[in-house]
Amino acid sequence: MILHQGKEDSEVSCDFMVEYNSAFFGLYENVFLVLKNAFGVEKALDLFKEIMKKGLKESYDLSCFKHGSAKEFSRVVGKRDKTVGLNVEFSEVTEKRIVYQIYTDPFPKLRGVISYEKLDDTYMSFKVSYLLGNKWGYKTTRHFWKGDKYTEHIITKQD
Repeated sequence: MILHQGKEDSEVSCDFMVEYNSAFFGLYENVFLVLKNAFGVEKALDLFKEIMKKGLKESYDLSCFKHGSAKEFSRVVGKRDKTVGLNVEFSEVTEKRIVYQIYTDPFPKLRGVISYEKLDDTYMSFKVSYLLGNKWGYKTTRHFWKGDKYTEHIITKQD
């Protein structure tokens, strides 16, 4: 049993979703643009990755997750994404594979400014390694910026 601020799993619900939080994501977009203009793309990516890591870690730690669990990954990431207004689904969750689909583009203003691979890695690499461990990796198979209807990350456990 895992407790969440004094409640058992069965008592915790994250089925609600707020509207896309444009102020929240807009601030992140602006931070990246300021960093890029001041320091260049590579340094901006490094700093942005640290900013994402700090914010996501604080949020995930409040969820009292079990490290290495695909089910916990989907619960913790899904809950946090929904609270900031992202429409996400986990169409497959097994002990070796997770299909993570994002139906809301979190950073539309950065399209054309930076490649989606580099931008997505600023948060995806942390999500995967922190919640699942170093034996897990991800591959982006679909993306808004390529014209797809959603972004899809396939997360797999390496043997």
